[in-house]
Amino acid sequence: MVFKLFSNVKYYELAPEIVSVKEKNFDTADVWLDIENKKVILYTNNGELNVVFNDYNELLEDITRISKAVYVNDMIEALNNAINDLTVNRRDRRLEVDTGVVDRLINEIEKTKESLFEGVYKVMIKVGYLNKEEVDKLVESNTEIKKSVKDGVVLYRELCWETYEDSDPDYCDRVMPVIDAVVYAVPESKEIITVIRIDTVGDVYRVVKAYENAYDFLKGLEEYSTKVMDP
Repeated sequence: MVFKLFSNVKYYELAPEIVSVKEKNFDTADVWLDIENKKVILYTNNGELNVVFNDYNELLEDITRISKAVYVNDMIEALNNAINDLTVNRRDRRLEVDTGVVDRLINEIEKTKESLFEGVYKVMIKVGYLNKEEVDKLVESNTEIKKSVKDGVVLYRELCWETYEDSDPDYCDRVMPVIDAVVYAVPESKEIITVIRIDTVGDVYRVVKAYENAYDFLKGLEEYSTKVMDP
């Protein structure tokens, strides 16, 4: 089975991580995985490129590096924009404060950028939202999950009563919130994490599934990709 991992990845994010990419001239690529054949398939604006790896460990290492490259570049761009907003694009540049608040904010942003470059974190790839039938199956399969969801629904209804203004006296006791589950893959630790969420309440339970080796993790990722909707 072949499935998409990333969309619109820039050339400079891929080229340092996959040597074969340097032979191809393109701007962006969608990154697909072919687990069975240990292959990354790039659908670029300049054609298709297939990159075959020697083993599953090597494939997983490259996925990890690409994930971090994409994340770091996106975050650095956002942080640089924040610095620009703080220093240049204020509503009225005649206004200043004497507490140094802007300088302190910029200093914290620069520290965050340094930590990103140092790479002391694990990137989570959002695989997608579980299909409703898979969510129902997951909740019913575990008593702890079932209790957490039940408690979350109670809290949702309590929050409903705090803001409800219409005349139906039983509405908030009947209403059922949206319950969904988001699947994340953590290639560096070979884990797949499913986070169960309830509308307004937030996260109510987290299921962590760890795999012993790169092959099992990648096959697990492939299996979950068939159970989710788009991220």
